[in-house]
Amino acid sequence: MRLICIPLLLVAISIVVSAVQTQPQTTASESTKSADEAFARKDWATAVQRYEAVVASQPENGQAWQNLGESFLQLKTYQKAAEAFQNAAQLKFRPLINQLNLARVFAASGDSHAALARLHEVAASPQGPQARAFVLMSSEFESLKSTTEYSQVLEELAPCRRPEFHQFDFWVGDWEVRDPAGNVVGSNLVTHEQEGCLLVEHWTSSRGGQTGTSFNYYHVGDGKWHQLYLSNSGNAGAFPPMSGEFRDNKVVLITDEKASPVFRWTWYVIAPGRVRQMAEQSNDGEKTWQTVWDSVYVDKKRAEK
Repeated sequence: MRLICIPLLLVAISIVVSAVQTQPQTTASESTKSADEAFARKDWATAVQRYEAVVASQPENGQAWQNLGESFLQLKTYQKAAEAFQNAAQLKFRPLINQLNLARVFAASGDSHAALARLHEVAASPQGPQARAFVLMSSEFESLKSTTEYSQVLEELAPCRRPEFHQFDFWVGDWEVRDPAGNVVGSNLVTHEQEGCLLVEHWTSSRGGQTGTSFNYYHVGDGKWHQLYLSNSGNAGAFPPMSGEFRDNKVVLITDEKASPVFRWTWYVIAPGRVRQMAEQSNDGEKTWQTVWDSVYVDKKRAEK
């Protein structure tokens, strides 16, 4: 009889323990949802009350701390707003945004010195330029807009100003493209766009019928240059994406090294107003390379002379 009852008892205990474990989770989820609903309604006082309950039971909930800070800020309870945003930042929850939120609190409370100090810190980070739109649309910074230092911050937040974003600038220009024998094979206009964050190539073959556009950009995430080339052939897959680095004064981009063949393209300055662009192909895992394209770009203004 005992042997039969023990398994049943264990099952009963398991059910009770499971219920005990899942009940707080369900309650926590409902509490967060209730707080979020008040936040969405901009019922700041209710949101504060509910988010305080959420963070009391979930101190690692960065989103709740951030929303609590925003609710306090809207109620002009600046000290508590700063504490909540600081907690979110310390949890590494959207640290850049919450540094900006702290700057908003300082600006709203009249401490322009502290607000500008925070903004300078944000501007100094690699992700700083991503914050410029957030800064420009934050009403708390209205009081700073007439100051020289705020203008300086905006300049610091301007995107793609660091040197690595301009490693490929030598390719920008209006070019006549020649083969190794000096024959003109096409023209290429390479422009800066998106405030210098993007290089766009506009290729036209001298034979007619062939055009192409490439988008070239430096990605802060991996520290590499990337290129996507599209032509008027209608076959986007004919030109696989490439990525690579600027080294030894050359930009070297390569296709997926796991695929075959592998293509490697290289650009570098050979003389003032002249850039060499060449492509190589490897069919043996990059042991050997064969040149499949070679050209010299000549600045059209120099070519006309």
